[in-house]
Amino acid sequence: MSRPYFRIYGDYREPAPVFYARAECPWLDQVERHWTTIRDEYAAHVARHRLRESFVPDDVEIHGWRSVNFVTYRHWYRHNCAHFPRTVALLRAIPHLTSAFINLLEPQARLPPHNGDTNATYRCHLGLVVPGDADACGLEVGGQRRGWREGEAFAFNEAYRHRVWNDTDRDRVVMVFDVLRPEFRDRSLAICGDVLGAMTLTMLETRLPPLRRLPATARRGLHRLLGLGARAALVLGDGAR
Repeated sequence: MSRPYFRIYGDYREPAPVFYARAECPWLDQVERHWTTIRDEYAAHVARHRLRESFVPDDVEIHGWRSVNFVTYRHWYRHNCAHFPRTVALLRAIPHLTSAFINLLEPQARLPPHNGDTNATYRCHLGLVVPGDADACGLEVGGQRRGWREGEAFAFNEAYRHRVWNDTDRDRVVMVFDVLRPEFRDRSLAICGDVLGAMTLTMLETRLPPLRRLPATARRGLHRLLGLGARAALVLGDGAR
C-alpha cells in the first residue's frame, strides 16, 4: 500500500515524477475545452467582489495571493459555488476531485519555497490570465521551471518543494484543482481528513510555538486525532458526498 505524504513531516524525498504525463490526467483536456467559460465567470465575479487573501496556516507573511475557493479536501463552499455555476458543474464532473479554487497572484508578488499538502493528488493548474513567460511569471517544482499559458493545463506533484513568482505589472490568474491519484482512491475520506488535520496542526503550531517541540510520536498522535476529527466533520457535513 502506498504511503501518503503530509508536509508537516518535512521535505518530500520519494522517487516520483515532478510533472505528470497528460495520459494520466484525461480531465486536463476537459477543462481546456471550457477554459473561456471559467475565465468569463471569474471576470464577472471579480467585477463585483474582491478575492480574499488565501489561507496560509504557516507563520509567514505572503502578500498579493488571493483566492476564491470551491472545495477544500471534499468540503464544498456553497456560497462561492453559487457565483460559478458552469465552472462548478465542470469540476463536479471530474472523478475523484478533492479540492479546487481560482487563484490570483498580484503584480510583483511571490510565494516562497514550500512543500504542498500531500503527494496523494495530481495538483492541476489551468492558465486563465498569464501576463508573461516563465522567466517573468512562473513556477519551479523540484528544481524544474515551468510557465503557464492561457487555456492550457498541466499536472504536477505538489509534495515537492516549489515556489511561484509574478514579476510583471499584471495579475496572474490560474484555476487550481486536485484529483486523487489511483493508488489512494480507496482511502479518499481518510486522505482528505488527514490533510485537513495537518493543516490544523500547522495552524496550531503557528499560534502555539511550543507545540513544535513535541516528540515526533506525540506530534504524529496529535495529527492522527485531528485527522479523525476532520473525517467526522466531512461525514456530518457534505464533504463525503
